[in-house]
Amino acid sequence: MSFPSAQPALDPQWAAQSNLPRILAVTGVIHILALISVGLRLYCRIGLLRSPGKDDVVIVAAALGALGGWICFILQGYCGLGRHTKTISQDDLQKFDHIAFSQSIISAIGALGLLKISIALFLLRLSKNKWYSRSLWALILFVSVYSVGAWLTFFLRCRPMSGFWDRNPLAMCYTINLFMKVAMVNTVFNILTDVCFATLPIPIIWKLQISQRIRINLIGVLSLGYLAVAMGIVKSYYQLTFIKNPDKHFEQSVQFWGFLQLNVGIIASSIPTMKPLLKKGIAISNGDQYNQYNSIERSGQSGDLKATKPRRSYLGTNDIRAADGSYEMNKRFATSGQSRKPTDYSINEDRSGSEDAIFEIKGQELKGIRRTTEVVIKNHKIDV
Repeated sequence: MSFPSAQPALDPQWAAQSNLPRILAVTGVIHILALISVGLRLYCRIGLLRSPGKDDVVIVAAALGALGGWICFILQGYCGLGRHTKTISQDDLQKFDHIAFSQSIISAIGALGLLKISIALFLLRLSKNKWYSRSLWALILFVSVYSVGAWLTFFLRCRPMSGFWDRNPLAMCYTINLFMKVAMVNTVFNILTDVCFATLPIPIIWKLQISQRIRINLIGVLSLGYLAVAMGIVKSYYQLTFIKNPDKHFEQSVQFWGFLQLNVGIIASSIPTMKPLLKKGIAISNGDQYNQYNSIERSGQSGDLKATKPRRSYLGTNDIRAADGSYEMNKRFATSGQSRKPTDYSINEDRSGSEDAIFEIKGQELKGIRRTTEVVIKNHKIDV
Protein backbone atom coordinates (compact mmCIF):
# COMPACT_ATOMS: atom_id res chain seq x y z
CA MET A 1 0.00 0.00 0.00
CA SER A 2 1.39 3.36 -0.98
CA PHE A 3 0.60 6.63 0.74
CA PRO A 4 0.74 10.06 -0.90
CA SER A 5 3.98 11.77 -0.15
CA ALA A 6 3.70 14.47 2.49
CA GLN A 7 4.31 18.07 1.45
CA PRO A 8 7.91 18.98 2.23
CA ALA A 9 8.31 21.05 5.37
CA LEU A 10 9.00 24.72 4.84
CA ASP A 11 12.32 26.14 5.86
CA PRO A 12 11.53 28.08 9.08
CA GLN A 13 13.97 30.82 8.14
CA TRP A 14 12.40 31.23 4.71
CA ALA A 15 8.87 31.08 6.14
CA ALA A 16 9.70 33.83 8.65
CA GLN A 17 10.80 36.29 5.96
CA SER A 18 8.64 39.40 5.60
CA ASN A 19 8.71 42.14 3.01
CA LEU A 20 5.97 44.12 4.76
CA PRO A 21 8.22 46.81 6.35
CA ARG A 22 9.72 47.73 2.98
CA ILE A 23 6.33 47.84 1.24
CA LEU A 24 4.71 50.02 3.91
CA ALA A 25 7.76 52.27 4.29
CA VAL A 26 8.14 53.07 0.58
CA THR A 27 4.43 53.47 -0.13
CA GLY A 28 3.97 55.43 3.11
CA VAL A 29 6.73 57.95 2.43
CA ILE A 30 5.62 58.58 -1.16
CA HIS A 31 1.99 58.86 -0.09
CA ILE A 32 2.77 61.34 2.70
CA LEU A 33 4.71 63.45 0.20
CA ALA A 34 1.68 63.34 -2.09
CA LEU A 35 -0.62 64.50 0.72
CA ILE A 36 1.80 67.31 1.62
CA SER A 37 1.96 68.43 -2.02
CA VAL A 38 -1.84 68.60 -2.17
CA GLY A 39 -1.90 70.55 1.10
CA LEU A 40 0.60 73.08 -0.23
CA ARG A 41 -1.34 73.30 -3.47
CA LEU A 42 -4.51 74.19 -1.57
CA TYR A 43 -2.62 76.72 0.54
CA CYS A 44 -1.37 78.45 -2.61
CA ARG A 45 -4.71 78.39 -4.40
CA ILE A 46 -6.96 79.23 -1.43
CA GLY A 47 -4.69 80.95 1.08
CA LEU A 48 -2.48 83.01 -1.23
CA LEU A 49 -4.26 83.43 -4.55
CA ARG A 50 -7.83 82.91 -3.33
CA SER A 51 -8.66 81.29 -6.64
CA PRO A 52 -9.43 77.58 -6.15
CA GLY A 53 -10.50 75.71 -9.24
CA LYS A 54 -12.27 72.52 -10.21
CA ASP A 55 -8.91 70.83 -10.65
CA ASP A 56 -8.18 71.41 -6.95
CA VAL A 57 -11.44 69.79 -5.89
CA VAL A 58 -10.77 66.76 -8.08
CA ILE A 59 -7.16 66.37 -6.88
CA VAL A 60 -8.41 66.33 -3.27
CA ALA A 61 -10.75 63.47 -4.20
CA ALA A 62 -7.84 61.66 -5.87
CA ALA A 63 -5.67 62.14 -2.76
CA LEU A 64 -8.43 60.74 -0.55
CA GLY A 65 -8.67 57.74 -2.87
CA ALA A 66 -4.91 57.26 -2.58
CA LEU A 67 -5.25 57.42 1.21
CA GLY A 68 -7.84 54.66 0.98
CA GLY A 69 -5.39 52.61 -1.08
CA TRP A 70 -2.65 52.99 1.53
CA ILE A 71 -5.05 51.97 4.32
CA CYS A 72 -5.73 48.83 2.28
CA PHE A 73 -1.99 48.05 2.28
CA ILE A 74 -1.99 48.37 6.08
CA LEU A 75 -5.01 46.07 6.43
CA GLN A 76 -3.45 43.53 4.08
CA GLY A 77 -0.45 43.47 6.39
CA TYR A 78 -2.64 41.57 8.87
CA CYS A 79 -3.59 39.05 6.17
CA GLY A 80 -0.22 38.09 4.74
CA LEU A 81 1.08 41.05 2.72
CA GLY A 82 4.84 40.75 2.38
CA ARG A 83 4.89 37.09 3.35
CA HIS A 84 5.52 34.09 1.12
CA THR A 85 2.27 32.82 -0.39
CA LYS A 86 2.79 29.26 0.87
CA THR A 87 2.83 30.50 4.47
CA ILE A 88 -0.57 32.26 4.26
CA SER A 89 -3.70 30.41 5.36
CA GLN A 90 -6.72 30.09 3.07
CA ASP A 91 -8.78 32.24 5.43
CA ASP A 92 -6.19 35.03 5.29
CA LEU A 93 -5.94 34.71 1.50
CA GLN A 94 -9.68 35.25 1.21
CA LYS A 95 -9.51 38.37 3.40
CA PHE A 96 -6.48 39.55 1.45
CA ASP A 97 -8.27 39.27 -1.90
CA HIS A 98 -11.35 41.03 -0.53
CA ILE A 99 -9.22 44.00 0.55
CA ALA A 100 -7.38 43.92 -2.80
CA PHE A 101 -10.74 44.17 -4.58
CA SER A 102 -11.61 47.33 -2.61
CA GLN A 103 -8.13 48.76 -3.19
CA SER A 104 -8.46 48.35 -6.94
CA ILE A 105 -11.88 50.01 -7.05
CA ILE A 106 -10.95 52.95 -4.81
CA SER A 107 -7.29 53.62 -5.54
CA ALA A 108 -6.00 51.86 -8.64
CA ILE A 109 -8.98 52.83 -10.80
CA GLY A 110 -10.98 55.59 -9.09
CA ALA A 111 -8.19 57.77 -7.70
CA LEU A 112 -6.02 57.34 -10.80
CA GLY A 113 -8.87 58.39 -13.07
CA LEU A 114 -9.61 61.44 -10.90
CA LEU A 115 -5.93 62.40 -10.98
CA LYS A 116 -5.92 62.46 -14.77
CA ILE A 117 -9.11 64.51 -14.91
CA SER A 118 -7.59 66.99 -12.45
CA ILE A 119 -4.47 67.30 -14.62
CA ALA A 120 -6.61 67.97 -17.69
CA LEU A 121 -8.64 70.65 -15.87
CA PHE A 122 -5.42 72.31 -14.74
CA LEU A 123 -3.97 72.30 -18.25
CA LEU A 124 -7.16 73.92 -19.57
CA ARG A 125 -6.12 77.05 -17.65
CA LEU A 126 -3.02 77.49 -19.79
CA SER A 127 -4.67 78.36 -23.09
CA LYS A 128 -8.01 78.96 -24.77
CA ASN A 129 -6.70 77.55 -28.03
CA LYS A 130 -9.49 75.58 -29.69
CA TRP A 131 -7.57 72.44 -30.67
CA TYR A 132 -5.81 72.40 -27.32
CA SER A 133 -9.05 72.67 -25.31
CA ARG A 134 -10.85 70.11 -27.45
CA SER A 135 -7.97 67.67 -27.11
CA LEU A 136 -8.06 67.94 -23.32
CA TRP A 137 -11.83 67.49 -23.15
CA ALA A 138 -11.52 64.46 -25.42
CA LEU A 139 -8.91 63.03 -23.03
CA ILE A 140 -11.22 63.67 -20.06
CA LEU A 141 -13.97 61.74 -21.84
CA PHE A 142 -11.54 58.95 -22.77
CA VAL A 143 -10.28 58.62 -19.18
CA SER A 144 -13.85 58.55 -17.85
CA VAL A 145 -14.93 55.83 -20.29
CA TYR A 146 -12.01 53.46 -19.75
CA SER A 147 -12.11 53.98 -15.97
CA VAL A 148 -15.77 52.97 -15.88
CA GLY A 149 -14.85 50.01 -18.10
CA ALA A 150 -12.14 48.99 -15.62
CA TRP A 151 -14.65 49.13 -12.76
CA LEU A 152 -17.03 46.90 -14.72
CA THR A 153 -14.18 44.44 -15.27
CA PHE A 154 -13.99 43.93 -11.50
CA PHE A 155 -17.72 44.06 -10.78
CA LEU A 156 -18.68 41.61 -13.54
CA ARG A 157 -15.79 39.16 -13.38
CA CYS A 158 -17.63 36.72 -11.12
CA ARG A 159 -21.23 35.80 -10.45
CA PRO A 160 -21.88 36.36 -7.63
CA MET A 161 -19.40 39.23 -7.31
CA SER A 162 -18.10 37.76 -4.02
CA GLY A 163 -16.55 34.98 -6.09
CA PHE A 164 -13.69 37.42 -6.74
CA TRP A 165 -12.38 36.84 -3.22
CA ASP A 166 -14.45 33.91 -1.94
CA ARG A 167 -13.20 30.71 -3.54
CA ASN A 168 -16.70 29.29 -3.81
CA PRO A 169 -16.80 26.44 -6.35
CA LEU A 170 -20.31 27.56 -7.36
CA ALA A 171 -19.11 31.02 -8.42
CA MET A 172 -18.75 31.55 -12.16
CA CYS A 173 -15.75 33.70 -13.14
CA TYR A 174 -13.96 34.30 -16.40
CA THR A 175 -10.34 33.19 -16.48
CA ILE A 176 -7.44 34.98 -14.86
CA ASN A 177 -5.76 35.14 -18.29
CA LEU A 178 -8.61 37.22 -19.73
CA PHE A 179 -8.76 39.33 -16.59
CA MET A 180 -5.05 40.20 -16.80
CA LYS A 181 -5.33 41.02 -20.51
CA VAL A 182 -8.08 43.54 -19.78
CA ALA A 183 -6.01 44.97 -16.91
CA MET A 184 -3.04 45.30 -19.25
CA VAL A 185 -5.13 47.28 -21.74
CA ASN A 186 -6.14 49.63 -18.91
CA THR A 187 -2.47 50.13 -17.97
CA VAL A 188 -1.58 50.96 -21.57
CA PHE A 189 -4.38 53.56 -21.65
CA ASN A 190 -3.03 55.09 -18.43
CA ILE A 191 0.48 55.32 -19.86
CA LEU A 192 -0.85 56.82 -23.11
CA THR A 193 -2.85 59.52 -21.33
CA ASP A 194 0.12 60.36 -19.07
CA VAL A 195 2.24 60.92 -22.18
CA CYS A 196 -0.47 63.12 -23.71
CA PHE A 197 -0.85 65.27 -20.59
CA ALA A 198 2.91 65.74 -20.32
CA THR A 199 3.32 66.56 -24.03
CA LEU A 200 0.27 68.66 -24.97
CA PRO A 201 1.31 71.86 -23.13
CA ILE A 202 4.77 72.02 -24.75
CA PRO A 203 3.71 73.78 -28.02
CA ILE A 204 1.59 76.24 -26.02
CA ILE A 205 4.41 77.15 -23.64
CA TRP A 206 6.95 77.39 -26.45
CA LYS A 207 4.89 80.14 -28.11
CA LEU A 208 4.71 82.30 -24.97
CA GLN A 209 6.53 85.64 -25.13
CA ILE A 210 8.93 84.79 -22.31
CA SER A 211 12.62 84.04 -22.09
CA GLN A 212 13.84 80.68 -23.29
CA ARG A 213 15.11 79.82 -19.81
CA ILE A 214 11.64 80.30 -18.30
CA ARG A 215 10.10 78.32 -21.15
CA ILE A 216 12.42 75.40 -20.51
CA ASN A 217 11.76 75.56 -16.77
CA LEU A 218 8.00 75.48 -17.31
CA ILE A 219 8.23 72.59 -19.72
CA GLY A 220 10.48 70.74 -17.28
CA VAL A 221 8.01 71.15 -14.42
CA LEU A 222 5.02 70.07 -16.50
CA SER A 223 7.02 67.12 -17.86
CA LEU A 224 7.28 65.59 -14.40
CA GLY A 225 4.34 63.49 -15.53
CA TYR A 226 6.84 61.31 -17.38
CA LEU A 227 7.86 59.94 -13.97
CA ALA A 228 4.36 58.47 -13.70
CA VAL A 229 4.84 57.04 -17.19
CA ALA A 230 7.99 55.27 -15.98
CA MET A 231 6.11 53.83 -13.00
CA GLY A 232 3.36 52.60 -15.32
CA ILE A 233 5.87 50.83 -17.55
CA VAL A 234 7.38 49.02 -14.55
CA LYS A 235 3.88 48.06 -13.41
CA SER A 236 3.07 46.65 -16.86
CA TYR A 237 6.13 44.39 -16.68
CA TYR A 238 4.88 42.81 -13.45
CA GLN A 239 1.41 42.45 -14.94
CA LEU A 240 2.86 40.44 -17.82
CA THR A 241 4.63 38.09 -15.39
CA PHE A 242 1.83 37.99 -12.79
CA ILE A 243 0.32 34.62 -13.70
CA LYS A 244 3.69 32.85 -13.71
CA ASN A 245 4.72 34.26 -10.34
CA PRO A 246 4.04 31.65 -7.59
CA ASP A 247 4.91 34.04 -4.76
CA LYS A 248 2.79 37.11 -5.56
CA HIS A 249 2.06 38.20 -2.00
CA PHE A 250 5.71 38.59 -1.00
CA GLU A 251 6.28 41.55 -3.34
CA GLN A 252 2.72 42.54 -4.36
CA SER A 253 4.49 44.19 -7.29
CA VAL A 254 1.50 45.15 -9.46
CA GLN A 255 -0.30 46.99 -6.66
CA PHE A 256 2.97 48.39 -5.28
CA TRP A 257 4.05 50.04 -8.54
CA GLY A 258 0.51 51.08 -9.39
CA PHE A 259 0.27 52.89 -6.05
CA LEU A 260 3.59 54.64 -6.65
CA GLN A 261 2.38 55.67 -10.11
CA LEU A 262 -0.71 57.28 -8.57
CA ASN A 263 1.14 59.19 -5.84
CA VAL A 264 4.01 60.33 -8.06
CA GLY A 265 1.35 61.63 -10.45
CA ILE A 266 -0.31 63.57 -7.61
CA ILE A 267 3.03 65.12 -6.63
CA ALA A 268 3.95 65.97 -10.22
CA SER A 269 0.57 67.59 -10.88
CA SER A 270 0.76 69.72 -7.71
CA ILE A 271 4.28 71.10 -8.11
CA PRO A 272 3.37 73.59 -10.92
CA THR A 273 0.76 75.18 -8.64
CA MET A 274 3.30 76.02 -5.90
CA LYS A 275 4.96 78.98 -7.65
CA PRO A 276 3.20 81.57 -5.42
CA LEU A 277 4.61 79.80 -2.36
CA LEU A 278 8.10 80.01 -3.81
CA LYS A 279 7.63 83.73 -4.52
CA LYS A 280 6.36 84.31 -1.01
CA GLY A 281 9.37 82.51 0.45
CA ILE A 282 11.74 84.66 -1.61
CA ALA A 283 9.83 87.82 -0.63
CA ILE A 284 10.01 86.95 3.08
CA SER A 285 13.72 86.20 2.84
CA ASN A 286 14.18 89.63 1.22
CA GLY A 287 12.04 91.35 3.87
CA ASP A 288 9.24 92.21 1.42
CA GLN A 289 6.43 90.06 2.73
CA TYR A 290 3.63 92.64 2.81
CA ASN A 291 3.44 93.82 -0.78
CA GLN A 292 4.35 90.52 -2.39
CA TYR A 293 0.79 89.99 -3.65
CA ASN A 294 -0.18 93.65 -4.04
CA SER A 295 1.68 94.77 -7.13
CA ILE A 296 0.73 98.06 -8.77
CA GLU A 297 -0.83 97.89 -12.20
CA ARG A 298 1.16 99.88 -14.73
CA SER A 299 -1.04 100.17 -17.79
CA GLY A 300 0.97 102.75 -19.70
CA GLN A 301 -2.14 104.84 -20.44
CA SER A 302 -2.30 108.59 -19.84
CA GLY A 303 -5.06 110.99 -18.93
CA ASP A 304 -6.98 111.85 -15.77
CA LEU A 305 -6.79 109.90 -12.56
CA LYS A 306 -7.47 106.29 -13.38
CA ALA A 307 -8.37 103.47 -10.98
CA THR A 308 -6.48 100.42 -12.05
CA LYS A 309 -8.00 96.97 -12.19
CA PRO A 310 -8.02 95.45 -8.69
CA ARG A 311 -5.78 92.45 -8.28
CA ARG A 312 -6.12 89.48 -5.99
CA SER A 313 -4.10 90.37 -2.92
CA TYR A 314 -3.88 90.23 0.85
CA LEU A 315 -4.91 93.88 1.27
CA GLY A 316 -7.52 94.11 -1.48
CA THR A 317 -6.54 97.69 -2.42
CA ASN A 318 -7.01 99.82 -5.53
CA ASP A 319 -4.17 102.02 -6.76
CA ILE A 320 -4.89 105.31 -8.53
CA ARG A 321 -2.67 106.59 -11.25
CA ALA A 322 -2.18 110.30 -11.97
CA ALA A 323 -1.87 111.83 -15.42
CA ASP A 324 1.90 112.10 -15.14
CA GLY A 325 2.25 108.40 -14.55
CA SER A 326 2.79 108.55 -10.77
CA TYR A 327 0.81 106.38 -8.37
CA GLU A 328 -1.30 107.92 -5.64
CA MET A 329 -1.36 106.37 -2.19
CA ASN A 330 -4.08 103.89 -1.37
CA LYS A 331 -7.71 104.74 -2.01
CA ARG A 332 -8.54 103.74 1.57
CA PHE A 333 -7.53 107.23 2.78
CA ALA A 334 -9.93 109.23 0.57
CA THR A 335 -13.11 107.70 -0.76
CA SER A 336 -15.33 108.91 -3.58
CA GLY A 337 -17.16 112.11 -2.75
CA GLN A 338 -14.54 113.39 -0.31
CA SER A 339 -12.39 116.40 -1.13
CA ARG A 340 -8.70 115.68 -0.86
CA LYS A 341 -6.25 118.04 0.75
CA PRO A 342 -4.06 120.15 -1.52
CA THR A 343 -1.23 117.73 -0.86
CA ASP A 344 -1.60 114.22 -2.18
CA TYR A 345 0.93 111.46 -2.15
CA SER A 346 2.41 109.56 -5.02
CA ILE A 347 5.07 106.95 -5.25
CA ASN A 348 8.01 107.01 -7.59
CA GLU A 349 8.00 104.00 -9.89
CA ASP A 350 11.60 103.23 -9.00
CA ARG A 351 11.43 101.23 -5.80
CA SER A 352 14.40 100.70 -3.54
CA GLY A 353 13.28 97.27 -2.48
CA SER A 354 12.83 98.39 1.14
CA GLU A 355 10.34 96.73 3.44
CA ASP A 356 6.74 97.98 3.61
CA ALA A 357 5.29 98.57 7.06
CA ILE A 358 1.94 98.75 8.81
CA PHE A 359 1.47 102.15 10.39
CA GLU A 360 -0.94 104.38 12.35
CA ILE A 361 -2.26 107.79 11.38
CA LYS A 362 -3.57 110.31 13.94
CA GLY A 363 -4.08 107.64 16.56
CA GLN A 364 -6.42 105.66 14.33
CA GLU A 365 -5.14 102.26 13.30
CA LEU A 366 -5.30 101.91 9.54
CA LYS A 367 -4.26 98.85 7.67
CA GLY A 368 -2.34 100.59 4.93
CA ILE A 369 1.11 100.47 3.41
CA ARG A 370 3.83 102.98 4.07
CA ARG A 371 6.40 102.80 1.32
CA THR A 372 9.93 103.29 2.56
CA THR A 373 10.88 103.96 -1.04
CA GLU A 374 11.30 107.41 -2.50
CA VAL A 375 8.10 109.48 -2.09
CA VAL A 376 7.28 112.45 -4.30
CA ILE A 377 5.08 115.20 -2.76
CA LYS A 378 3.09 117.18 -5.30
CA ASN A 379 1.11 120.32 -4.50
CA HIS A 380 -2.02 120.37 -6.59
CA LYS A 381 -5.69 120.17 -5.74
CA ILE A 382 -7.78 117.24 -6.89
CA ASP A 383 -11.50 116.83 -6.28
CA VAL A 384 -13.14 113.46 -6.73
